[in-house]
Amino acid sequence: MNNEVIPYIDQLPELSHIEFLRKLEAQLAKDLYPVEWGEIAEIPTAEKIVNRLHEALSLLIEKHGSSLGQVLYRIDMPEGKIRSQIASTAADQRVALLASQVLEREAKKVWLRMHYS
Repeated sequence: MNNEVIPYIDQLPELSHIEFLRKLEAQLAKDLYPVEWGEIAEIPTAEKIVNRLHEALSLLIEKHGSSLGQVLYRIDMPEGKIRSQIASTAADQRVALLASQVLEREAKKVWLRMHYS
């Protein structure tokens, strides 16, 4: 897996990629509560972030399903739309669908902060 998996990273200078990934991982860790993300990697990679996101979302759905709405609200994603998309997606593809949408939104937040500050 390469950085193309992470939205918006290609719009930053190469030297900013590690900082972007670090900030993205911190944002995910913050917004995915009650799921424990763990330590933020000193040198994060796109592959590790995506894998951790899949694990965290699987855990969120399995053990903290009632908190999904709160998490989506924190991330600023429309709960009704996401829930209907999940319902119309095969069970084995739900986490991947949710992960891609969460990643898109969180990466956009981080990119906007880095770009405009």
